[in-house]
Amino acid sequence: MKIAVDLLSVSRFSKVAEHHRYRRLVFTEAELAQAGALGSARHAERLAGRFCVKEATCKLLGRGFGQGLRWRDIEVTTDEWGAPGVTLRGGARELADRAGLGDIAVSITHQVDLVVAVAAAVRKGTS
Repeated sequence: MKIAVDLLSVSRFSKVAEHHRYRRLVFTEAELAQAGALGSARHAERLAGRFCVKEATCKLLGRGFGQGLRWRDIEVTTDEWGAPGVTLRGGARELADRAGLGDIAVSITHQVDLVVAVAAAVRKGTS
């Protein structure tokens, strides 16, 4: 089993999230649409959570962005109940396959100005 965690200040991230070009570089259209659906008061918090999941997933894969994967290779999704998940594409998918990782489970929590994300995966063929 592999596990990774990331911690982020929402207020610090919100200054970055305000830049249109940066948002388009980091987030998929679906991620931006989901964040926008919550209204402006929670927009930065939602994007910060997605960013934190991407960072934790990147750590799980053992690489940094620009080292074989791009920001949009990791898309944060939600199920019908709002539980987060990730979809891997491109370099992220290749790294997960090479490492023999099965499905990646993620969790996000928000508290005041902080966001914490955890990503975990089991290697295929082990329990």
